[in-house]
Formats: sequence, structure tokens, C-alpha cells
Amino acid sequence: MPENILLVCFKQNSKHSRVGVSFEAIMGEVSYIIRKMTREDVPETLDVWKDTGLQEGTHCLYTWLEVDKDAVNIAVKDTGEIIGACSAVIHHEDMAFLGMYAVRKAYQGSGIGMKLWNACVEHIGPRNGILNAVPDKTDKYRTKGGFPILEASWSATVNETYDPVNHEVLSDDPPEGIDIVPFQESHLPAMFEYDLALMGYKREKALELNCKEQDSRTFVALDGDNKCVGFGTIKISCNALGQVGPLYADDPKVAEVILKRLIVSLPKAKGFAMMTVSNNLAAKKLIDRLGCPVLEECPRLYSKARFNVDLDKVFAHFDLNFTPF
Repeated sequence: MPENILLVCFKQNSKHSRVGVSFEAIMGEVSYIIRKMTREDVPETLDVWKDTGLQEGTHCLYTWLEVDKDAVNIAVKDTGEIIGACSAVIHHEDMAFLGMYAVRKAYQGSGIGMKLWNACVEHIGPRNGILNAVPDKTDKYRTKGGFPILEASWSATVNETYDPVNHEVLSDDPPEGIDIVPFQESHLPAMFEYDLALMGYKREKALELNCKEQDSRTFVALDGDNKCVGFGTIKISCNALGQVGPLYADDPKVAEVILKRLIVSLPKAKGFAMMTVSNNLAAKKLIDRLGCPVLEECPRLYSKARFNVDLDKVFAHFDLNFTPF
């Protein structure tokens, strides 16, 4: 059996058997395998997201495969159709982030999701796992999923609309001494420094690839010394919305101008999506002014320990299925 195949499931009359990491199981009339996603699988995996209503950029999967080539597990029928996916990106030796838990609607409730989940949990090993929980599954994650620690002070707020938002309500006037400019390669060192100070660990590969993804735009805020004081990205989601993230800034006024310029820079977007932190009130005000409704509040869970950053600087999560902020 190829080493990237973790699980084989098919209808049979005998009881389950196990040899190493190979399994045989009964799952109705569907035969499928669990294996690692490759670059060639990305377009069809995006279709799984679309089928379940998830929002992520059209090219972000390529970015995160470069960060962790084993991060994404997929369920594949014997016909070759991809019917489910789940991810667990290892960020460093002590931390990983789980997300992208999606199974096509026709196959939900059949146990595929749990097998994908187990493969991802095995991938992260003893590291501290972090995730944003689906609200009605929070108790299950805490009691049975191995993520007992609940972030009590805030939740991840999913803001989403398929209607256009009115960017005219936002200011295009940055504070004195601040320039907000389209991303250039020369900005990367300053962005890396800003991100490291905010997050506490290096994400240089993910940041660089994010800024270079197709269907995306990035703006950078620089002070008079060319020091980065914020940056943001917008990208076309798999459902054709303009999805903002990350959006970081030291000053809410800087975040506002970046947000406006991001929206203007991607006119082909059919709607708007942005995940904020519930206790960043400045971010909430921006969303309210745009007229974008709240879709849901997702509790933050941890397997071992909380991960804290200065949330006043986090106006929008980076790719919300792959990284903590």
C-alpha cells in the first residue's frame, strides 16, 4: 500500500482488521481511502469546501502545503472523487492548528469526518493543538476530541455576506507619517519583523506565499523609517467572495484604510468575508459600518495551553483554517 494512504474503508461482511496504519471498515455502500492531499488534489478539495459553504482562498491550499506537506488529509472514493478533507498544520515543534473539517453533504454522518480527524490528530502528535470550533460541536471537541481548554475571553467571529459591501463608508486617509502601499517583495523583511513581534514565532514562508497567491492583493503600512506598522490581504474565496485576512495594524485608523484599499483592489469579488476577534471592538465597528452580518461565533479551543497575542492588533484572522491568527 502506498505510504500516503492512511486508511482503507469499504463494505464487507467480515469484522474489521488492522495491520499497521492500514484499516478495513464498513461504511455503507461507499468504498474510500484516507490519504494525504497533493497539489493535484487542490481544485477538487476546493469543491468540497464549496459544497459545505466554507470560505477560503482559491490558492491558499498551495501555500499551506509548502509550509507542511502532510497537513491535509482527504477522503477519496474508489471512483477517485474527493468527498472530505481535514487539516492540521504544524507551525513549530510545540504548536499546530486544526481546521478545514469538511465532508460533502451527501456523505455526512457516515463516520468519514472522524477518520479524517483522527488522521490529523495523529499528524500533530504531542503538540499543543488549536482550533476554532463549530458552535454546536464545542462540547464534543472538549469531552471527546482532546481539546478541553476553552478560551473564555473571546471567540472568533465569522462575518460574511454574498452582497456587495459599501467601502465608501471607510476612510482612505492614513495617519500623518504613514504610507499604505501595494505589496512589493522588498517589504517582506519589515513584514516578517512585524509578524514575529505579534505572533512570537516565525511564519516567513506562509507570509511570503500568501502575498504572492493568485486572486489576491496585499497592502502594507510603513512609517517614516520604513518600519511596518500593519498589513493586510484580500483574496477571492472558493465561493467568489472577497475574503480579508490577515489584517494586522498598530492603529485602528491604519487598519481602516488598509481594509478600504483591499476591498477596492479586488472588484471582481461578489461579496465579503472576514473573521474577527470578538473583543477587538475597533474591528467590530469596521464590520458594522460595512453592513456585513455576523454568521456565527466560533469558540477557540486548545488541547494543552492557551496561545495569546495582542488582539488589539488583530483585525482579521489570517487563513482561518490553517493558523491561529
